[in-house]
Amino acid sequence: MRIRFSYVLATALAVGISVYMLSGTIIVGGEPKDPPDSIAEREKAGASELVKVQVERHVAQERTSRLEIRGRTSADHLVEVKAQTGGIVEERPIEKGKSVKPGDLLCVIERGARRAQLAQARAQLEQAKVDLEAQQALAGKGYTAKNQIPALKASVDAAQARVEEAELELQRTEVRAPIGGVIQDPIANVGDVVALGGTCATIIDADPMKVIGQVAEQEIGHVKVGQRADITLISGETREGKVSYIAPSADEETRTFRIEITMANADRSVRDGLTARASIPLGEGRAQLLSPSYLTLNDAGEVGVRTVDADNVVHFLPVEIIAPADEGVWVSGLPDEVDIITVGQEYVVGGQKVEAMGPKSAAMKPSTSDTASAAGALR
Repeated sequence: MRIRFSYVLATALAVGISVYMLSGTIIVGGEPKDPPDSIAEREKAGASELVKVQVERHVAQERTSRLEIRGRTSADHLVEVKAQTGGIVEERPIEKGKSVKPGDLLCVIERGARRAQLAQARAQLEQAKVDLEAQQALAGKGYTAKNQIPALKASVDAAQARVEEAELELQRTEVRAPIGGVIQDPIANVGDVVALGGTCATIIDADPMKVIGQVAEQEIGHVKVGQRADITLISGETREGKVSYIAPSADEETRTFRIEITMANADRSVRDGLTARASIPLGEGRAQLLSPSYLTLNDAGEVGVRTVDADNVVHFLPVEIIAPADEGVWVSGLPDEVDIITVGQEYVVGGQKVEAMGPKSAAMKPSTSDTASAAGALR
C-alpha cells in the first residue's frame, strides 16, 4: 500500500508540536514576560525622583510707593451767567473764545420800557416832594393841619423806593461777567428772547485747573490734603499739582472717595474734560519686581510665590501687589534676597524637596515622572 506524502508531513508536524509543548515555555500573546509592578510600587518609585523646577534669585530694590489715580481735568470755575430780567437781547459785545475780565459787559437786554418806568418813577418822586414842601409851608403859617405831613412824607419815601427799583431793573438789562475767563457755549445771540434766569453767556476759568479722580476706600487713608501729585495728561505732557480736596464720605455705589488735585494753568493750554493720570508718592520702601507668571495661589486663596531654601525645600510666601510696571508687578512682603520658583511652581507644594535648576539648565516643564511625583505628594 502506497503511503501518501501528506500523511507523513502531518504526522511529523503533530509529533514536533507535542514535543515542544511538553518541554517549552508557553507565552500568551499580548502579555509581558515579567509581571508588572503594582500601582503602589510605581508611585513609590516615582516619589523617589525629585521634581525639577527653575529657580531665579531676586533682590529687593528701593522704590517710591505711589498711588495711581485716573481721572479727568475740570476747570476751577465754569459759570453760566444768568439774566436777572427777561427780554430781547439787543447787544452782545463778546464772542465765543474771547477772554473777559470781571465786570466786562456780556449782553444787553432791551431797555426802552424800563427807561420809561424809571422816568415815570422820578416824576412821581418830584411830585411827592413838591406836595410835601407845600404842605409844610402851609402848616408853618397855620393854614393846614400838621397831621397831614407824615402821610406826605410816606408818599415821598414810596416814590423814592419806586425810583430805586426802576434804576435797579434798568441795571439788570446789562449782564456783566462775575469772573474772568474765556467765553464758550451756551451763549445768547442778538435777537434771542431771554427769560428771567436764562443764560446770557458761559465763562470758563481754567486757571487753576483741577484733576478729579476716585480713590478706593482701602487707599484713602494714605492721601492727605497738600500732598504733591505728578500729573500726566493724555497728550503725554506732565504737570505738578497738589491735593486740594478729599471727599468726607464715599460714593454709595462705588465705595470710592472723590479727590481733587489742583495745578497751575496760567497759559490755559490744559483744556477742561481731558483724561489725566495722577501719581501721588506715598513713601520709600523696598520691593521686588516680578513677572505676573511667577505668582500663584495657596489653598487659602492668598496670592504669593513659591520659593526654595538652602536645602531645596519649597515654601509659599504671600505677597502684596503694590503697583503695576511695564516689566511686571511690584510686590512687597518678601525677604531682601529670595530664590523664587519661576517654572514648575504649580507642580510642587510647601515642604516638598525639589531639584532646583538655574534658568538656563532647568526644563521648561516637569517630565511625566516629575508630574506623577508631584501628584503623589499632593495626595
